[in-house]
This record gives sequence, structure tokens and C-alpha cells, in this order.
Amino acid sequence: MKKLILTTTMSLIMGIWNLSAQKLSKNSAFDVLTKWEGNWKNKAVFEKSFWTSERTETRGITKSNLILSNNYLETIVYNGENSSKYIIVYDQTSNQFNRWEFNSDGNNTFWTGKWKKSDNSMTWNYIDFSNSGVSGKITEKFKSDEIIQTNVTMKDKSGNILL
Repeated sequence: MKKLILTTTMSLIMGIWNLSAQKLSKNSAFDVLTKWEGNWKNKAVFEKSFWTSERTETRGITKSNLILSNNYLETIVYNGENSSKYIIVYDQTSNQFNRWEFNSDGNNTFWTGKWKKSDNSMTWNYIDFSNSGVSGKITEKFKSDEIIQTNVTMKDKSGNILL
């Protein structure tokens, strides 16, 4: 009886997991990546937080293009003295997007993303390789072909907002 209950429970869990898994074809993943492609003007507002001593605004330019047989999206963000490079790819094995960020200050981060077609948005979750307890979330919503609204939140292990 225990085996039957366990088997039924696992079947339900695996069924729900498979329903929520994001399985995109290579062409569908390409269609998602091309949403970022092009040259963009960017504006960022950093609210006062642990990492930001006061509210600040920056403006800059973002350039994105597909590279390596159109499998990866390379994005370079220029904001005054600071610049960043992102590399984004869809991983067929894990059914998620992977995003590596490299900043001009020498820092780098890694994020995993899920595309929500119905909302025209990407949600990225920060992967904390240092096990410091920092969590992060980026939500990018495509408001139109010309506007991407992005919200970034980083928290420490106690839930305090870092950024």
C-alpha cells in the first residue's frame, strides 16, 4: 500500500513538474533571444538600499546581437564609466535560459531564466555559488518592440534588500 501511495504521489509530482517545465524548440528559443537584439537606449533608477547609498539614475546604451551560429545572445551595456557584458543561451537539457554577467569592476554573476510567453516576460533567478545566502530576481517585461521594463531585486539571507 505504501508503495502504491508513493508511486501515485511521485507520478503526480512529476506530472505537475513536466507541465511547468519550459520546453522550447531551437526556433522558439531563437525567437525569444531576438527580442533583445539591437541597439537600445537605457535608463536605470537605483533606489536607496544597502548597496546604493542614495537614489541614483543612469543613462546609457545597450547593444545586443546573436553570436556563434545564432545560439547565444551577447549584450553589452554602457553606462558612463561602467560597462557590463551578458551572454544568454537556452539550454535544451535543463529547459531554461542561462545568463552570465560580467562587469567592468571584475564581478560576475550567473542567472537562470524562464520565459513566460503569455506575459511576454522573462524571470531570472540568481544562482549564489558562494553560498552567502544572497538571492536575486530580475523580471524583464517586453512592453512593446521598443520598450523593455526591468526590475532587479537582490536580498541577503535575512530578507534585507541589498539592491
